[in-house]
Amino acid sequence: MSNLSHLVLFLSRSSSIWSRNIRVWGKLAGPSLMGNFGEPLLYLLVLGYGLGKFVGEVEGLSYMAFLASGVICTSAVNSASFEGMYSAYTRMAV
Repeated sequence: MSNLSHLVLFLSRSSSIWSRNIRVWGKLAGPSLMGNFGEPLLYLLVLGYGLGKFVGEVEGLSYMAFLASGVICTSAVNSASFEGMYSAYTRMAV
């Protein structure tokens, strides 16, 4: 096979995979975005304002500032691992 035929074969196969991934993303975009933004906000509200009234300051920082960096890191790790693991499920079920 020539290089051109390899390219055409690659593009036809990759376009069908890309199309399927776009359809799956369209079905799951709303809940995924809501979870990715809602979870950190919920943690900040519950832990930051609720528990923060009892804790006070941590090494010169307000508890909310101390907590925010941890919540951002936790959210990034959870989102990345969830997206990586959930794709295996969507290949079987969607």
